Amino acid sequence: MTRHDIAKGLHAMLLGLMILLLAAAPALAQESAQAKGRLYLVGLGAGDPDNMTIRAQKTIAAADVIFAMKGVQERYADLLAGKELHEAGHGLFMKRSHRLVSNESFAAQEENARKVIRQAVAQGKTVAILDNGDPMIFGPHAGYLEEFKDLNPEVIPGLSSFNAANAALQKSVTSGKKSHAAILTAAMRDGEGLAKLAKSQSTMVFFTMRLDLPKVVEQLKKSYPGNTPMAIVFHAGSRQEQKVLLATLDTIVEKAGDKRLPFEHLIYIGDFLN
Repeated sequence: MTRHDIAKGLHAMLLGLMILLLAAAPALAQESAQAKGRLYLVGLGAGDPDNMTIRAQKTIAAADVIFAMKGVQERYADLLAGKELHEAGHGLFMKRSHRLVSNESFAAQEENARKVIRQAVAQGKTVAILDNGDPMIFGPHAGYLEEFKDLNPEVIPGLSSFNAANAALQKSVTSGKKSHAAILTAAMRDGEGLAKLAKSQSTMVFFTMRLDLPKVVEQLKKSYPGNTPMAIVFHAGSRQEQKVLLATLDTIVEKAGDKRLPFEHLIYIGDFLN
């Protein structure tokens, strides 16, 4: 075999390799885009916007597509300007959720989220689902993590209203004579469940949202003495609106008054408040 034949053979091999690479380029580009697409569940923090972490800010700034409830979209309009916005719903993809819309609208919101998120990630885009406080403490968007588990979502933690309210109280919630642990709970409809939690005399923190205060107090009196200290923290983390109301189990209803409590408040009971 002459040098000329060898050169011709190498040229043919190189040409074939180039053709293969060109043919594979679209598939490689698509795989690269898919690898870069990301899904985040971002905690915005409680109270004022400057309680948001730097990590959360950077994640939102890098996002192409945003899912957030209407109030969040309005509050952070400047930060979200120019981004593709979608309604995040309330309790989507959760087996047990308090639905704020009809079943038909709920199903439509879920279907839209599935379509938009999967398509965006497949195209290499970054999607961020925004939630107030910390998304893993009574957050209404935790269901997204299970629904899109195959996309390997990442949670960006946020300052919970629990953290902000503790700061407002300026008390360690586990520093009482009996309250060496803290129980975070939603309002319970059955007194039996609440009574079981109260037996330990631990600090109890109610994530309220439309809680019936007189009814809860009535249930607590079965387990706590009437002079047990209580507190209500309103709008935790807000410099302008934050307020702390101190009372006891016997006086909390009277001190809270007849007016309906605002949506954003936490209720504490425990001897750590002494």
